[in-house]
Amino acid sequence: MRRLVLVQLILFALTSAVVIPFGIHYVLGPQAFGDSIRVHSRMTDALGLTVGTSVTYRGVTVGKVAGVALDADIGGARVEFDLDPGTRIPRDSVAKVGMGTAAGIQNVDIFPNTGEGPFLANGDELAAPADQQPVQMGEMMRQASRLLDGIDPKAVSDLGTELGASFDGLGPAMASMIDTGDTLSAQLDEQAPMLKSLLERTANLVGTMAGQSDSFVNGMSAARNFTEQLDSSKPVLVYLADTSPQALGNAQQLFDRYHDTFGALLANLVTVEPIISDRTGALASGLTDIPKGLGRLESIVTGDRANFTLVATQGPVCNYDTVRRAVGDENPTQPNLTFYCPPGKNIAQRGARNAPRPNDLGLQNATTPGTTIGPPVVDDPILVPTGVEALDYWKKLLEDLPHDK
Repeated sequence: MRRLVLVQLILFALTSAVVIPFGIHYVLGPQAFGDSIRVHSRMTDALGLTVGTSVTYRGVTVGKVAGVALDADIGGARVEFDLDPGTRIPRDSVAKVGMGTAAGIQNVDIFPNTGEGPFLANGDELAAPADQQPVQMGEMMRQASRLLDGIDPKAVSDLGTELGASFDGLGPAMASMIDTGDTLSAQLDEQAPMLKSLLERTANLVGTMAGQSDSFVNGMSAARNFTEQLDSSKPVLVYLADTSPQALGNAQQLFDRYHDTFGALLANLVTVEPIISDRTGALASGLTDIPKGLGRLESIVTGDRANFTLVATQGPVCNYDTVRRAVGDENPTQPNLTFYCPPGKNIAQRGARNAPRPNDLGLQNATTPGTTIGPPVVDDPILVPTGVEALDYWKKLLEDLPHDK
């Protein structure tokens, strides 16, 4: 019997060791087994907070209000909070007093501005700005009461009477409107895919126009300038309006006289156009390079004279029989490294591969010789003198002439 009592006592002690702490934690909360974190807030109005009011952080209860007292230094109230041990709340958080339930029970909810530390510790102040506090239920009810007091009951009665009179006899028309709205709704439902596509394209168009707002502003500015120029050129426009009919009549006579010639000209343009279109790149390059070349011709001018030097050569040259590419074909090609100019008399050969090297290394892989074309070098070539040489020669001829005495 003593053994049974001993076993019961042991089981009772174990049960108590488990149940009692759980009960204490359930009744007193986390603060029963550790020191709470005491922080405070300074408020211009305590908004009806009392000791024991729940404190939540991100919607989770983390403590309660420990005390509310007047603070003469700020002319408001000082509210103390006891937060559960181990609670990590950033110091830059803000406390807001609101309604925890629909029944009007207040609570203090803490809103963090960041998820990082430093965190609140004993003695820290938790900000509670007055301009961030929500409107309390009492104040809302007072405002609603003042609004209702400002409404004249007779005006409401008159409004109801007038509305009833305005809708009197409009039952069939309203029924037809409702039926028509139902039909319209069904049609819109059938055309929903098309309307969705139209709205999406409209949204894209509006977005593009918004991105090009500067272009629209510049366009409107240009249109304004053009209008102002037209207004300033009104006398010229009036003169053109007076003289244009006669000029157009003369132009018509000219076209009538040479209409056959214009037809032939247009026919020739049909032949010339493909040739020009195939050489668009060359024409563009010419329009760029020719002005540069004309500008560089200024370098040969000395005073009022231009200095020209003519460099001429004679003799045969090497020709390589290669297939010409189509006009306008700018694709990269691989060079043929087997071409070479066969050695010969009076053939000027240039390039690194023709430089003197031992064992004919300069002609390695040279398997495709070019063809020598052109007239041979004459034995007594005509030397074209330069301008200075010709002038000196002319002066010498004049000096050799006999002089009359």
